[in-house]
Amino acid sequence: MRSNESLLELFLELQVLDRIPRSGYLLRGVADPESVTEHSWHVLFLVWALGERLPGLDTARAMELALVHDLAELRVGDLPRTAGHYFPAGAKQAAEAGAMAEVLAPLPERARRLYAEYQEGATLESRLVKACDKLQLMLKVAVYESWGTGALAEFWENPDNFPAPGIAPVDELLAELRARRARGPG
Repeated sequence: MRSNESLLELFLELQVLDRIPRSGYLLRGVADPESVTEHSWHVLFLVWALGERLPGLDTARAMELALVHDLAELRVGDLPRTAGHYFPAGAKQAAEAGAMAEVLAPLPERARRLYAEYQEGATLESRLVKACDKLQLMLKVAVYESWGTGALAEFWENPDNFPAPGIAPVDELLAELRARRARGPG
């Protein structure tokens, strides 16, 4: 592929994101999984709703990070975690960085800096977005399980799906979600 040369090209390509399924769910038997667009919207909403609970957080910048966090999937697709160990170290990140440079080409350099900030995960804003990314994953797993679709127990057993403690509102919601699952239906 090539770099988007105009905002129109970027905006047209962005329309495809709602057709890219979250492939980890497909691999586990969810017949109609959420799209990358749906996932990204839910992450954005979580960041907006939880951002005000974190003193010193720039919620607007965190929301910008959430907007760009999965745009590389326009070009590389949604690679499930299980695919990652088949690639050489750093290959997925390099492919995503290359895709982002092409996708965001019509936008100011600031857009690429936001993506780099998200990838580095060093700021409170980027850590919140990464934590909300995992929180949304587990919220969706809980919903799919409540609908009786897919074989999703392994998501609960994978420690990578639960961010390290540190973002209190996310930590509390994940603990509540796990406790709810442990209690069972009803």
